[in-house]
Formats: sequence, structure tokens, C-alpha cells
Amino acid sequence: MVPKEEVTLSAIRAELPVLTIRRGPSAMAVGRTAARVAVTVAVLIAGFVVYEFGVTSILANRAQASLRDDLAATAASVTITEIPYAPANLPPAPVVVPADLQLPDPIAVAAPEGTLRVAPTPPPGNAVGRIVIPSAGVDWAFVEGVDRDSLRSGVGHMPETALPGEPGNAVISGHRTTYGAPFLHLDRVQPGDLITIENAIGTHVFQVVEIRTVAPTDLSVTGQWRGAWLTLTTCTPVFTARERLVVISRLVEGPNAAVILNGS
Repeated sequence: MVPKEEVTLSAIRAELPVLTIRRGPSAMAVGRTAARVAVTVAVLIAGFVVYEFGVTSILANRAQASLRDDLAATAASVTITEIPYAPANLPPAPVVVPADLQLPDPIAVAAPEGTLRVAPTPPPGNAVGRIVIPSAGVDWAFVEGVDRDSLRSGVGHMPETALPGEPGNAVISGHRTTYGAPFLHLDRVQPGDLITIENAIGTHVFQVVEIRTVAPTDLSVTGQWRGAWLTLTTCTPVFTARERLVVISRLVEGPNAAVILNGS
């Protein structure tokens, strides 16, 4: 005969819930998951880098070939107009030209006295001209516009600013790292260096007079000034958009140089 106490304990044990002990993931499983995440992130980063610095450069270089053809076609068909030159009521350029900066020997043919050669502004996205900066390794065709789509070709002319070689301040912006990185070495430019612009009007030579670093919100460098100027802008430091590197140059040679410099 089973003691009463044992029967009672057995019944109690039978009614107790069964406890299940669940073990967490093993260290090996956690390691495998972390490795998969790391590989995925690395692949995404590598893809981004390849696109930003590889694919975009291929796209820009392809665009350059087409733009150079467009420039040749435009030069053969555009209508150049000569108009009387009257100095615009513009403020002087907020630039101090170094006293020891000598003008290069003039080599360009001046326009007829008192007249300017002008051409119509191309539509947005169309080729405007070619910019060459030997000291920075730049030789690029540039388009009208500085929005994201326009700058896929690398370099663009800012609308509402003068065209290079005409009175005022022509502003040209270019990528520093992507889409062919046309202005990657713009920081190598020094006062006195020469910049050549070819467009429908002719060939214009600018002499660098000042280099600045400004905030992205500083639009003073895009203003219009008395005389004829060329301002280049790009992001700085490299791989960031924290500031803008600005190179300011003055017109020293070209079809309109004599009349603008004598009348400004």
C-alpha cells in the first residue's frame, strides 16, 4: 500500500507545467550573421564608390565627345552680332589685383573700336564653350546650367551671369570628384596663371588674380562687376561640400578685351 503522502506529491508533480529552457543563438551563429551584414554593407559601399567615381566619369567622358561635336557645329552656324559698347552701370569687382601681377603680352585681335562681339546664350544643357587651364590639367567642354542634370557633363556656366568674353562676371562651376572630376586640381592654380575660354565669339584669355574659400551660401562671388571677369567655383575640401573654392580671373586677351578694358 502506497503511503498517502507519496500519492499526494505524485499528483502535485503531475499537475505542474513542463518548463522548457530555450537557449539563445550561439556565438558562432551571431558571428555568421554579423559577417553577412558586414559583407552586405561592404558591397553597397563598393557599389556606391564604383558608381560615383567610375560610372559617372564614363558618362561625363561620353558627354564630352558629344559636346565637342556640338561646339564645332555651333561655331559654324551661330550668328555673331557686333553692338555698340556702353559700359554698364555695375559696381567694381571686389578684388584686389596683386601689384606685381604683370599682364601677358597681347596676342589677340581687338574688336573694332567701340563695338562688342556677342552671341546668343545657348539653351540649358547645350554646349557653351571649352575651358582650358594648363596648371590644373583642365580641358573640358562646358554647358549652360549648373543644376544636377547639366553638371552630369562635368562643367557648367551659371545662368544669369555674363558669357565669357562679354562685360560682367562669367561664373563657371565644375565637379571636384565625380563626373570626370574636371576641377579636381583647381587648388593648384596660382595668381598669374592663364585660363583660356573658346566659345562662339572667339578665344578669350583670363589671368588669375585671386583665390578664395567661401561658404556655400556666399553668393557674392557670382555678382556682376565692371569690366570682364571669369569666376570658377568647386567644392572643397576634396570629397566634401563643406566650402567652395573660388578662382577669380580678369580678361586680358580676346576679341572684346581692348574695348572692354579701355572703356571700363
